Amino acid sequence: MTQYWLLLDFDNCQMATEHLAVPSLIKRFNELYAEKIGRDLTHEEFKQHFHGQAREILCANLSEYFGILVEYPILYKDREWRVLQMLKETKVEMAPHLVESLETLKREGYKFAYVSNNPIQRGLTAMRNATNGKGEQLARFFGTAFFEAGDVQKPKPDVYKRVMEQLDITPNCCYAVEDSVSGVSSAVGAGIMTFGYLAFADYPGEMAKNLEEKGAVACFENWRDFPQLLKQHSHHKKAG
Repeated sequence: MTQYWLLLDFDNCQMATEHLAVPSLIKRFNELYAEKIGRDLTHEEFKQHFHGQAREILCANLSEYFGILVEYPILYKDREWRVLQMLKETKVEMAPHLVESLETLKREGYKFAYVSNNPIQRGLTAMRNATNGKGEQLARFFGTAFFEAGDVQKPKPDVYKRVMEQLDITPNCCYAVEDSVSGVSSAVGAGIMTFGYLAFADYPGEMAKNLEEKGAVACFENWRDFPQLLKQHSHHKKAG
């Protein structure tokens, strides 16, 4: 019997971390580089051009976009510790009905893996400080299947290819959920059927269009709807 896996992005798919973490990164960028580019990088501009990107890939794309050298060790100096402190102080919203939907899928035989561009410790800190108190329940779904992109980040497909290699699975027995263009591009590039999650998007309709253009088979705004959506598409996939 085939074991099916659900590979889940974390930031803004499971918990609303981006609206907390991104502004602090933009603030530091502007402190370091606003004078060089002659203006501030805005939140809207970041969301439009760099949504879902992080660390070295983000710095490379910022460098290309602005025509300056954005150095990763400088932009990200002490960043993770500062983000962890902020998550502890602010607390973090979990996607509504996420735990309940994963429980439903677990009963149907699915297993789960956590797949993020950002460090695993950030996700675990967010879970520990979930406003609904269900962070430990969420963490238990993944067992030991926590993966971060590391040296080759989304939108490149490497992280998903590495996850499948580690879990000894193929694209035909897994599905991904992503909230960004870079995330969908990564999963689809690895040959995985991918769904777009929209609840934390600023403009869900526009984001759905963008994600589907990158290969998402369908988008949804409420995790409560996902088990049925997955069933519809997995039936077609297995039948094919």
